[in-house]
Amino acid sequence: MSDAETRMLRRRLPEETLRWVADSVGRGSRIVGVRAIGDSPHSASHALDVEDRRGERHRLTLRRFVRADWLATDPWYVPADEVAVLRLLEGTDIPAPQLVAADVEAEACDVPAILTTRLPGRSPREPGDMESFLRQMAEVLPAIHSVRDPDALLARRYEPYYAATESQVPSWSARPGTWDRVFEIIAGSVPDGPACFIHRDYHFWNTLWIRGRLTGIVDWTTGCWGPPAIDLARMRQNLAGEFGLGSADRFLDICRSVGAASGYHPYWGLLDAADSLPDMGLPTDPREAAGFARFEDYVAAVLSLL
Repeated sequence: MSDAETRMLRRRLPEETLRWVADSVGRGSRIVGVRAIGDSPHSASHALDVEDRRGERHRLTLRRFVRADWLATDPWYVPADEVAVLRLLEGTDIPAPQLVAADVEAEACDVPAILTTRLPGRSPREPGDMESFLRQMAEVLPAIHSVRDPDALLARRYEPYYAATESQVPSWSARPGTWDRVFEIIAGSVPDGPACFIHRDYHFWNTLWIRGRLTGIVDWTTGCWGPPAIDLARMRQNLAGEFGLGSADRFLDICRSVGAASGYHPYWGLLDAADSLPDMGLPTDPREAAGFARFEDYVAAVLSLL
């Protein structure tokens, strides 16, 4: 992330936005704590503590859609979509933030903004118990995929982030022939399978943990209706890139054992891998280069399942 992006994402919150946050909690509320959180290049997030007039403290997260260029061009960067997803998740057992208020048209705030409860926990570090780590992330998937939408809150249907023509053999690849085969397969017929509600960007960096216990799943902007295998594919490729192929394979095994692998087909893993290429750029250090190599190992392994 560039210095300019960091400044944009972490700059001090404008007074009108702070007033909106306090008013959203209730008349007479006051903000008693503010700090920038997260390192996403997509949106600016702040943790706020707000004390209402009865003295009760509310732990909240403010997510601001500061990328005007993305708001104008990115069909998956839509504040109203995340609001619809959060409303859909209300009353479920899924550990998602609860919607407090939204200003999707920036009528009160400086930019479109969503205010939610703040879940306890932090992004995961190197898991001390990989088996438990994988199992907990697999076990929550059946609940996510069982969410229903009786009021038709969501209009969004799954589609790749990028057109197929935007995914090209990366210059850093040690296996260009592998990618040629991937592109050939995803250009063919789409396998039959179920469609349901999916997170769409389900990976471990979008989870929160306390002492080895999964406490939250965040970043629901891309929630939509689509193949459940996409959630498995996105998690598996991130696991492979960070921890190696064994963790990705074990996650799939656990998903099968807990009923979270309905409709799984290697096609979706290949499609999601190709869909990640336009965002990957060039590796900037040896650790990142090693992660890219593990990612290619994963793609080759998915190909071998066909």
